[in-house]
Amino acid sequence: MPAKRAAVTLTLGPLPAAPAAPPSQPGRVQPTPTQSPVAGVPFSTLGSNAGGLVVLVRVSPDQFRKLPRNVFLNNLLKALRLIMEDVVLVNVEHEKFPVALCSLRQHLAARQFLAFGKNLLDVAVYTTQPYEPVLLYGDTAFLGASEIEILEYDDGRKKKLWQAVQRMFGV
Repeated sequence: MPAKRAAVTLTLGPLPAAPAAPPSQPGRVQPTPTQSPVAGVPFSTLGSNAGGLVVLVRVSPDQFRKLPRNVFLNNLLKALRLIMEDVVLVNVEHEKFPVALCSLRQHLAARQFLAFGKNLLDVAVYTTQPYEPVLLYGDTAFLGASEIEILEYDDGRKKKLWQAVQRMFGV
């Protein structure tokens, strides 16, 4: 009989608040956590820990099904003292538009998001920089990074990601 696994709670390190959306883009609306112009963007999930860390990606359905076995991602989780069962993987299914935080919150209680790729979460589009963890709306920690398939083979980006993860989670 397998041993019971103790629940792991990640504590956020001190993070700066995300800046407001730039006024240089008139007509663009920075969404709030409760409403969004992209609320209908579809997404799929793998995993059932709705209160854990959310990993956002934009990959093909076939790649998404294989993601739980990705060595790089599993090693990153292991360094955080997590396993794949501690996270929910979310695949943004639109080729350009991000998924809405309000849509995710209808299904997930998570407040920690790790995004591998660009333009994956609506409330982070105009207010975040890669490898710079921030708090969005005071309770949502967000960290954006390059796509997993790029990170796997780029030691410089891996180092930047690890430094950002350490800042985000106080590891």
